[in-house]
Amino acid sequence: MSSTHRPARPDSPAAPPYGHLRRALGRERNPLSRALDRARSRAVVLTALGIALAALLGAGAAVTHFAAGQRQAAATAAGLHRVDALVQGSVRRAEATVVGGKAVYRADAAWTYPGTRSNTGSIDVPRTAGPGSTVGIWVDGTGRPATAPSSTADLVADALCLGLLLFGLLCVLASAVLCTRLSVLDRRADRAWALGWARSEPVWSGRAPRGGEHG
Repeated sequence: MSSTHRPARPDSPAAPPYGHLRRALGRERNPLSRALDRARSRAVVLTALGIALAALLGAGAAVTHFAAGQRQAAATAAGLHRVDALVQGSVRRAEATVVGGKAVYRADAAWTYPGTRSNTGSIDVPRTAGPGSTVGIWVDGTGRPATAPSSTADLVADALCLGLLLFGLLCVLASAVLCTRLSVLDRRADRAWALGWARSEPVWSGRAPRGGEHG
């Protein structure tokens, strides 16, 4: 076993902004740049392109989801009707009902639909509503209360969540691939450095046999 300590493998030449692109394209003039360094830069450049593609895919998914939501909301609204309901009782908090982190309040009310048909029932109302106040509600063709179509704000929020989720997942995948590739290149560089040191260390330390000497 050699008593001479093998120095640590030198780090790759640091690449300035856009340096990875020049190195990946083989246009870097740094004489210290090696094939492994160019491979690292290609991995970084491909990851950056992958992240840009992930952003486009996330945006595309968000736009597509928003458009589909709008069509669904329009189809739902086509079968519903908006009417005014007259609050007749006191407002009470609905038990164990929370929507979007906010409590839901209900009250007894009366409304007319279809035609002059009178309907009564318990509906969702603002907390500030009181007897005699008017609240707009959605009803179906028989006059029964129905779930309101998704609002534009809800559709935008859902689309953004979907787009960001897809973008985040693709970024995590791209980062994992990059880390794996760099790890492989680092191990390859370590093996190459160890092999080169094994050849040069005896000469550098003076332990190599000189000409005319016999073992």
